[in-house]
Amino acid sequence: MVIVETTIAEAARLPAPPPPPGRTHRRRDSTHLSVRTHRTLAELRLLRPEWDALYESSNSRNPYAAPVWTETWLRHFAAEPEIEVLSVSRDDRLVGVAPCYVRRIGRLARAVQFAGTGRHDALTELPGVLSEPEESRSVLRAVVQHWCDRYAEWDWLELPIGGHQGWFEPEWLTGEPAGRSVIRHKTTRPSVILPLPDNPADPDALRGLLKRNVKESVRRGRNRLGRRADSWTITAHSSPEQIGRAWPILARLHAARAGIAGPRRHPDTLGVPGRPEFLAEVLPLMAAHGRAEILTLDVDGEPVAAQAVLLAPRASYLAFSGVDPRWWDVSPVTLLHLAAGERAVERGHAELNLSVGPDVAKLRWSELVVQNPDFVLCGPRRRSRAAYTGYALAAELAGIRREAARHRSGSGSAKAAGRGADAQAGEAGES
Repeated sequence: MVIVETTIAEAARLPAPPPPPGRTHRRRDSTHLSVRTHRTLAELRLLRPEWDALYESSNSRNPYAAPVWTETWLRHFAAEPEIEVLSVSRDDRLVGVAPCYVRRIGRLARAVQFAGTGRHDALTELPGVLSEPEESRSVLRAVVQHWCDRYAEWDWLELPIGGHQGWFEPEWLTGEPAGRSVIRHKTTRPSVILPLPDNPADPDALRGLLKRNVKESVRRGRNRLGRRADSWTITAHSSPEQIGRAWPILARLHAARAGIAGPRRHPDTLGVPGRPEFLAEVLPLMAAHGRAEILTLDVDGEPVAAQAVLLAPRASYLAFSGVDPRWWDVSPVTLLHLAAGERAVERGHAELNLSVGPDVAKLRWSELVVQNPDFVLCGPRRRSRAAYTGYALAAELAGIRREAARHRSGSGSAKAAGRGADAQAGEAGES
């Protein structure tokens, strides 16, 4: 594996990526900005009213930036002494929050991570900095400069940046890191986005935007349900109590979906200790804020498929799903995705995010892919560079082994996958 390193001087010569059409103008100045560190869960609870207000006013399209999701993740997966959440204010008005924690790796290395990364990163698909849209550049600069001032306390900083927040800018660096650090574009989290019609009064308008093969999958699924079942319906579980009852059903169906044969099997993301407990707590909490629901496809009164939908102020996000293999051929997840899209239109949302990781199934719904880049800033010390190089090599090798194991697990079932290709054609996502 080759690790591409970009020095500060080299990065400064690279052309900046063109801004996406219609992106909100962003401030660059850092005057009157102040950064405060919150190191305990009690301090985060005191920050919550302002944090919640910022999330609502930001018109965010990222449900994982919701304070309740972030705070619950930190409580489950980060020790309290590791918490280093940064709040950024302009003239005493909160304009950004960077939910960091400092993770010790091995005996000596220390990495600054964001909530949702490093540990159980399959749960949080879009981690990052929450900011007012016009303040994103200034907030990112303030966060990076805060850590530059404390470069002796960490070896590398992992910084995820939202697709509408731009790119890592070398000029953000100050002090010793400005001349001797290394910036690396680590990866990109591409999300498939289905833009929604701006007509909340007419959810049927969504169907006019769908591709022919998705419409055919919906028609075929409905016809097969009509032949096989006396009755079927899609039920929305939206209150905390309803979510609490529906969650075990989703977890069971998610595990069942992982057992469906195919050339590339769906992983049982929830089959890892700690994850079910986190989701069982956070989903009802999100629902209490109007930020989550579970949709189930009920056939003759029995749920045979389920889809968790996370709700941001301006977008709906398809999270975990599950299917009873006996009903795979009726395209149940396609029907649930359509229902989620129609409900998003009714809410006035601008988009339906089909989750991270483009594949054929998702691209049948939309070919719009939004890139969310992740960067690593390796500190100026020689030991920091050596530690990060070893860590990155080990992580890359482990990732290759995991992907190889996933493909091997389904390679003997290609014929079975082919027989079910029609049913799978409209199914989007692996989560």
